[in-house]
Amino acid sequence: MTSAAATKKDLSTLIIGEDNTVLASVLPALEKLQHRLVLASTPSQGLEHFHSASPDLVILDIDLASDDAGLSKFDAIQELLSQAPELPLIVLTRTNNSDDLLRALRLGVSDFLLLPLENLEILDHSISTCLRRARLLGENNRIRRKLVKANAELQVQLETFREDQKAGRQVQKNMMPSPPKTLGGFIFDHKVAPSLYMSGDTVDYQSASRHETLFYIADVSGHGSSSAFITFLLRFRIEQIRIEHLRGRSEGELSPAHILSVMNHDLLKSDLGKHVTVFMGVLNDETNTLVYSVAGHHPLPVLYQNGKAATIPLARSSLPIGLFGEAPYFNQSLAIADDFALALFSDGILEVLPQADTASKEQRLIEVMEQTKGKFEVMKETLFPPKTQSLPDDIAVMSITRLAASDLAGR
Repeated sequence: MTSAAATKKDLSTLIIGEDNTVLASVLPALEKLQHRLVLASTPSQGLEHFHSASPDLVILDIDLASDDAGLSKFDAIQELLSQAPELPLIVLTRTNNSDDLLRALRLGVSDFLLLPLENLEILDHSISTCLRRARLLGENNRIRRKLVKANAELQVQLETFREDQKAGRQVQKNMMPSPPKTLGGFIFDHKVAPSLYMSGDTVDYQSASRHETLFYIADVSGHGSSSAFITFLLRFRIEQIRIEHLRGRSEGELSPAHILSVMNHDLLKSDLGKHVTVFMGVLNDETNTLVYSVAGHHPLPVLYQNGKAATIPLARSSLPIGLFGEAPYFNQSLAIADDFALALFSDGILEVLPQADTASKEQRLIEVMEQTKGKFEVMKETLFPPKTQSLPDDIAVMSITRLAASDLAGR
């Protein structure tokens, strides 16, 4: 059965051949298929007609001799296919010269037929197959061009995204304090290592009054830009509360539990679908106390004082902020000794410690704290993985150590 593509009346076919036997073999079949025929007797003439007629199909006699211009049948094939790689091109042969056929196939012809044709349906089938192949090649090339274009556009977008990420990371870094920093008789230091460009972990420490220093470590759920955005929101809102307290516009003492309650309300109101674990504290160098509150943060900070290290005492914890509107938050107070030091971690630190289970990892943090007495540089070198190692999660570590009495006297 003749295919629909092969019976289109506007289908144009260029025949390049001078032998009457060849023409007699194919012309009746092509006329029956109602092709518009363009005839050329030499390779050069075939190329001229190809440019002027723009045929849908080319049939070429592979036994055709070179013309007076020195152009051979293979020159014609190569030129045709270089200009139209998807062109359906069928070669005909009477001699069945295998060398010529192999060379033509290597140049990219679509099919070859041996003359005389036993049945005109053979030509019809070959034409249909070649046209179908040409359509597929054309569609594949169009898809490939679209993919190349889309990929180029994607590369531009990715580069823009990388630049945005780098800028965001720099903003995030600039928003954090420059370590180490001395506040109210305490030395603060920290390191935040993102698993991606930007981190969902953040730390901060700022003066809240003459004798009070507010600090916290926060770990936003998830990774990347969306989590980093929450750290901006968190920092901005807490900074507002701190400034109001410094200017005497807030009532009562600066309370970690109160701040966490406000932040919980604000985060739920923003409807960003994120929650945050937080450990927040206020150090008072006049009363020598630490007041702190825990919003689901893990692992708990490690406290060093009186020559011993242990997990900070916790009477009551609460849920992360951003989960439930009625979640209560609780303050807890601790008297601090002269050798006080505190190390705070995000849960990413547990991902890189080699110990087998969580309890062993937490014990390792205590051991490192006792060995280093909170000296940040030593602790950082001991706990952090090599820079070449990719991180499964964001990591934040912060240390607070008390200035020696002799250093305080000299201030």
